[in-house]
Amino acid sequence: MYCVIQEIELKKPNKNGHSKRLESKFMQMSISGKDVSHYWYCYSEERFERPIKKGYKISIHKSYRENGKVKKKQYVLCTVNYYDIADKWFSLYDYCDRRINLIAEVLGTDSETIYNLVETKLEPLIKSIKDEFMQTEEYKTHEEHERITTIHTARKIEFAEKYGCDKDKYNEIYDVFGNLMNKEKLEEVEANYKARKEYEEKSSSYYKQYYSNYNNYYSSGSSYSDSISSNHSAEDKDTLKQFYRVLSKKFHPDANINTDTSKQMQLLNQLKNEWGI
Repeated sequence: MYCVIQEIELKKPNKNGHSKRLESKFMQMSISGKDVSHYWYCYSEERFERPIKKGYKISIHKSYRENGKVKKKQYVLCTVNYYDIADKWFSLYDYCDRRINLIAEVLGTDSETIYNLVETKLEPLIKSIKDEFMQTEEYKTHEEHERITTIHTARKIEFAEKYGCDKDKYNEIYDVFGNLMNKEKLEEVEANYKARKEYEEKSSSYYKQYYSNYNNYYSSGSSYSDSISSNHSAEDKDTLKQFYRVLSKKFHPDANINTDTSKQMQLLNQLKNEWGI
């Protein structure tokens, strides 16, 4: 039992060549009145021609004797196109597994034996075809397109992590080739990021100071504040609570992104404790 791979001439050319160009496109659109125009990419309709019309018929042969004469039986597994091998589409399992199992049963052997026969015969052919295809302009162009789109995806993720935004925001500013297409929107993203970081730092500083003062106040056991708070009636405390709500709303950091109100809030919280509300 042995494997035979026969080269045959195909009547029709393979028309599934890779696109010749990677193209950047602009889409103008808005959602709920918000401009979300962005850049996207596609592959050109113009494709590389594939001039080689070769195919390979893969079969298993078994010799036997009948009436003193040597005879041979042939079992065809599949016929594969040159470019299916060149372009990494070909898989022996996907193409032939069902046939291999049927033939193994007919020949009284196991499928692994047939797989080994075919793979041993195929390996040098596959290597030769791939090496040849890698020298073509089609292969080199396709690999360059793959490199560009892979970098594009990585840049989107990096952009989102850097500015804390959705990764698709990158497409509103850059095209697939990494060219800056909307400087104004980039400046807007950078400004928002800077303001957010400043706010976060300010809030962090405020809360650290607040809890520090809070802990210091209660650890001191101030008799002064105790004596003051004890002098306020329930009606007075209701009024003082209203004062506190109005002032805390006015001086809270969330309402003063561009102004440092930490001192006002510290004083207000100190008064809150002294008022006993």
